[in-house]
Amino acid sequence: MRTLVNFALRREPAVIRILFFLGPLLTLLVPKATVAIIVLLSLCCIGLALARGDDIKSLFRIDITLALFAITVLYLFLNASWSLDPERAFSKAIWFTLVVAMSYGAARALASWPKPSLHMAATAFLLGVSAGAAIILFEVATDRFLTLSAYKVLPITQPGSLKGFVLQNGEIVKISAAEINHNVAVLLLALWPALLCLMTRLHGQARWLCAGGLFFAILAALFLSEHESSKAGLVLSLVVFALARPSPDLTRKAVWLGWCLAFVLVIPLATSAYKANWHKADWLPFSAQARVTLWAYTTEKIPDAPLFGIGGSSTRKMDLKPENRQKHWKQRQNTEGFGWRAGAHAHNAFLQTWYELGAVGVILFVITGSAVILSVRTLPAATQSYTLGHITAFLSIIAFSWGMWQGWLIALAGLAALYIALAVNFFRAGAVAEP
Repeated sequence: MRTLVNFALRREPAVIRILFFLGPLLTLLVPKATVAIIVLLSLCCIGLALARGDDIKSLFRIDITLALFAITVLYLFLNASWSLDPERAFSKAIWFTLVVAMSYGAARALASWPKPSLHMAATAFLLGVSAGAAIILFEVATDRFLTLSAYKVLPITQPGSLKGFVLQNGEIVKISAAEINHNVAVLLLALWPALLCLMTRLHGQARWLCAGGLFFAILAALFLSEHESSKAGLVLSLVVFALARPSPDLTRKAVWLGWCLAFVLVIPLATSAYKANWHKADWLPFSAQARVTLWAYTTEKIPDAPLFGIGGSSTRKMDLKPENRQKHWKQRQNTEGFGWRAGAHAHNAFLQTWYELGAVGVILFVITGSAVILSVRTLPAATQSYTLGHITAFLSIIAFSWGMWQGWLIALAGLAALYIALAVNFFRAGAVAEP
């Protein structure tokens, strides 16, 4: 064991540089790699801390936030027992538990890392994010030139499903713009940790030039894409960041209030949008019109199991039933362009929580999320604006995009926590001037 520890410490610089460079880069290029990367980065953070003599009990010491997560996890396992797809519900509860444990332990471990290690990790992270941002910007600006070239040169890299692709003579010649939405969302959730690392790492005029270059590269990539959720997330996080600079306490309470109100108002807002015929509004993209229908249908079904919900992952199972496809998909498709259905998920984590986990699940997530948001007050004052902007960006993603049980998205939530933990601890370790 001692030999293994000594080997890890001798190779520490190489391990840190490789993992913290390739980690963000690979997740930006292949978003589903978040599942593997959260495991590798967490093992790196925790393993190196243990190799230096940290006690594993201290890394996973129970505090109020972790205790609340534990209670929420217990309910997820209980809720899975009445799910229409219990096997998937249990597996997602297990993965959620692992991601919470990994990100929590890794964040605690980073707090004990020495300054040189944090410096190496933050620098490698910045290089990885910068390289990934440059590639994504090039891809969205050239209609996926690099990806199409890779498909042509190496056919083995082509995806199994060709949905969203245009073929000509059996060759992929065009990729749907929506295919890069995952990459753009991952890029948004690397923005604020990267800016905090950069502003801590550099000084003088260089910091502003580099920070401006990185920000505008990510800004351009996001707005050249068609992922409206990421665009909204960027705008909202910028507003929160600007407000938090002079008033971190007031802004933190506003973000916390927004988290709570999102659960309270999502049902009446979804109902009102449908009644206002937004699902037929020409000024909305078709995907947004479809979401209005999804949200209205889901809202209508919530009273069927208001307290405990229909069970995690049940929406997806119900949508696959042949009788539901016949009855609900086509009922209003002729007049609305989108069948009266819940789909595989509601494209809104707040609404999906109500539908699948019920009021009990909503209360648990509200309390646990509140503990996370309000704990921002314990961070250095200069880092709170970055952290609050980061949280706002994540909340925007889960409010309008994918289903809450997608494994890569749960892993991305853990990585988002690990990235901001790295940035904050790097600032703590060696900030000379406030960013």
